[in-house]
Amino acid sequence: MPPSSASNWSPSVIDLMQRLPERECVEVNGLPMSYRSMGSGTPILFMHGLLGSADSWVFQMLDLSTRHRVIAWDAPGYGQSSEIEPDLDAFAEQLRGLISALSLSSLTVVGHSMGGTLAARIAADPAPQMDRLVLSCTHPGYGEPRDTPPTEKLLDRIETLKKQGGEAYGRGRATHMVAHPVDAFLLEVAAYVAAGTAPDGLFTATRMLQFADLRPFYSKIKIPTLVLFGGKDPVVRPDLSAELKALTPNATHTTLPNVGHAPYLEDAKGYEAVLTPFIESSHNSSE
Repeated sequence: MPPSSASNWSPSVIDLMQRLPERECVEVNGLPMSYRSMGSGTPILFMHGLLGSADSWVFQMLDLSTRHRVIAWDAPGYGQSSEIEPDLDAFAEQLRGLISALSLSSLTVVGHSMGGTLAARIAADPAPQMDRLVLSCTHPGYGEPRDTPPTEKLLDRIETLKKQGGEAYGRGRATHMVAHPVDAFLLEVAAYVAAGTAPDGLFTATRMLQFADLRPFYSKIKIPTLVLFGGKDPVVRPDLSAELKALTPNATHTTLPNVGHAPYLEDAKGYEAVLTPFIESSHNSSE
């Protein structure tokens, strides 16, 4: 759902977001899952991070849907997708179910941050439901025991979100996602998307990442994989990025300069210029 205080956003941001297709819903394992879909052709499934939603991918939906079917999901607890338990395998099962429900074949999955953790988990399946994988500004998870309490940072952020409301929280958090200096319009787009985050969804997804540990799974990924890093990413720590690079020695690694944790918004054209050859040359070579 769009932020409730939409009248406080600039007309240019509202106009941009209104170009997105309407959300659709499908039942997955007895629960509603929402997504946006645009265009036709070989499909690309985009998966957002903690402060995102299907709306995160507005530029990619508009730009790439001229040649592809572009689908952007709402993770459990986001958009109109039902909440589930904070468990990596439970989230992954919803992802598998959505791909099956939409009958997606010859699929490329682009997983950003949290979305990359989930995408990598099912890419490691013996028969993955995708042909190509892109991991964007992501990490292996924190691998903490299930009885670990929520971090103070998480509790503070949930309290702030509840007290301030979505718009103020989104505007505040967006400044910590991007590399500075940043275009004011693009910063507002990031804030608008973040403003739609629900406290319960954010809490559950963050806890899922707190417990998740992808380290045993990367070696099982056999499909072509592209790993993207933000050259000035303030969110995914350098040690996590370095670990991911070491865990994916057979992948192609690319650092996008001068962008932070939202390269798909900060430099959409540059982001797509890296994605498109990987996606389209891969599909062409497999035909």
